Amino acid sequence: MNTAEGWRRVQLKVTVLGKYGPFAKQGQGATSSYLVEDNGTSLLLDMGAGTLSRLASVIDIKKIDGIFLSHLHFDHTSDLLTFRYLLECLEHTLTIYAYYEDSEWYRLLLTHPNFNVVNIDESSQIRLGNLNLRFFLMNHTVEDYAIRIEGSKVFVYTGDTVFTPNIYKAIEGADCLLADCSKPEGFDGPHMTVDKAIEIHKKSGIRILATHMSPDYSPEKDFADYDSIQAVEEMAVYEI
Repeated sequence: MNTAEGWRRVQLKVTVLGKYGPFAKQGQGATSSYLVEDNGTSLLLDMGAGTLSRLASVIDIKKIDGIFLSHLHFDHTSDLLTFRYLLECLEHTLTIYAYYEDSEWYRLLLTHPNFNVVNIDESSQIRLGNLNLRFFLMNHTVEDYAIRIEGSKVFVYTGDTVFTPNIYKAIEGADCLLADCSKPEGFDGPHMTVDKAIEIHKKSGIRILATHMSPDYSPEKDFADYDSIQAVEEMAVYEI
């Protein structure tokens, strides 16, 4: 390795461990989870069903610096239950960033000696390794927060949401948006539609990675005319 290569900064990258919701496509896939890595800092975004084995295949678990939970729906959190067994075997503790919810699921999911839980809201600002983390309230059936990750690049993940103007606050000056925006135009439910993703791209110019696919619908054809909007693929790595 020459000197120039040795000092070259590694670009922020995102590995898609699971892209489906609320459940995976029959015979394949997993639900929402994404690994963000940037110059030695690793942050997991959500941990849906079927993602733990994929996570362990791409990173040493002890090198994960934290886990962010956008919201507490099962398709974004369920593998945390089996993950606790692994952490016990490794005798390792991890920090989880999540909003506080007074519910049995919150207590069952997060009350464990191998989890260090840090509760967040829109006022929270966290320094994690070389990353600055900020949070923005979205619009879903339960409280959901987007995370803005500021490192070598600026990357935003929405979790689950319908369109909300708060998205524009979250992505101001950002390089890429990973968004729940894969439902067909006219969809009537608590998730963002493809036309809203196109609208956000046209107004902001931001690159968009579309996720949270339904098992029976994928939006590739909807984004065919837009080079900067991609429907994500599982186990693909996206450099930002």
